[in-house]
Amino acid sequence: MSGKEAENKKQVEALTRLYEEKYEKMARYIFVRIGNQQEAEDLASETFVRALKSLDSYQERGLPMEAWIFKIAHNLIIDYLRRASKKQMVPIDDVVIQDSANTEEAAESDIQIGKVSEALKLLPQSQREVIELRFFADLSSIEAGKVLNKKPGAVREMQRVALQSLRKTMDREMRT
Repeated sequence: MSGKEAENKKQVEALTRLYEEKYEKMARYIFVRIGNQQEAEDLASETFVRALKSLDSYQERGLPMEAWIFKIAHNLIIDYLRRASKKQMVPIDDVVIQDSANTEEAAESDIQIGKVSEALKLLPQSQREVIELRFFADLSSIEAGKVLNKKPGAVREMQRVALQSLRKTMDREMRT
């Protein structure tokens, strides 16, 4: 096995590990951005397919593979949102039938998630993205910084300001 083949095998193995470890976080990160679970799962899968197809062009150069994959997802989300802004529809699959025993609990959870989601929409895009990457995708400030092309300190400051804004927004919403 040549050096190039061995390196390619290592990259495929690393990508496979990331898929197994990070797929759920990726889908959750995308879901928070687009609001459609099935589409989020499709885009998460597409992210890893695109990463696999362009694995030959990946070189570490200070950007860990995980951050590179989230960058691909970030770009797919932007494309998706551009297309979605041109068409508006509600898939029938989004209608969820709840077990009557859990209906009240599920309704309360949905209300809370809806409130947070609405409050996030009121934040500037950069603040919303940093919260999504740090908390929903569970990236470190270094990894999120690489996705956003920011230094880790700038990411932490953006996160602090974003959380402060989110708290204020949620407090206002709770009073009304």
